[in-house]
Amino acid sequence: MKRPFDPAPRPLGSVSAGEVLPLREFGRRLNLADRALADAQRQGLKTILFGRNKYVMGSDALDWFKRLGEQQAAAPAASNGNGQGGPAGA
Repeated sequence: MKRPFDPAPRPLGSVSAGEVLPLREFGRRLNLADRALADAQRQGLKTILFGRNKYVMGSDALDWFKRLGEQQAAAPAASNGNGQGGPAGA
């Protein structure tokens, strides 16, 4: 018996506005660890709980990235250039 066709997974960094992604798939595509996903949710990434799973709307993810970029651009003094904040070399 033939196996059903499974499309290849989307490449890293690929999120479209019309998609609904399980949180883990969102993290896989962006190469984010569980801790980074938890941080993203604390920083305003909207998730939808359905059953025991969390999902991310692609449009919400793109909006969150846009806000994150605007916040970082508005506060360049809070960063030391390495994305970590605080004094350089710390």
